[in-house]
Amino acid sequence: MDLMIKPFAPRRNVSKSKHRKQRKLKKRRERRETMERLKTDMVEIGEGQKRIREGQREIRQKFEEIESECRRLREETMTIASQSDYNQIRINLMLAILKARQDSDFARADHLTRLLREEMEKQEQ
Repeated sequence: MDLMIKPFAPRRNVSKSKHRKQRKLKKRRERRETMERLKTDMVEIGEGQKRIREGQREIRQKFEEIESECRRLREETMTIASQSDYNQIRINLMLAILKARQDSDFARADHLTRLLREEMEKQEQ
């Protein structure tokens, strides 16, 4: 009896094991690539957020400058309006003085002149 030694046929289990390892390696590689992509995306998002914050800061600063300018202009407008009112009162008194003198009402002209002087003294203070 001749015994012939046959080489062992590859077992399916070994093949399955090899495929499992390859799949695991492939999944690990894919996970690693995904993680790298996520890290890159996070860096880009962080830079984008930083640019947004800087833009918001610049806009806030410009808005504050505009508000300050608006307050200054409002105060200036109020000062001009007040000055205009004062000038109108003086003009009205001067015209009334001229009219009183024209009408030869010197007592009234004297009274209005005193009022005009008082108004001018108030303004100087």
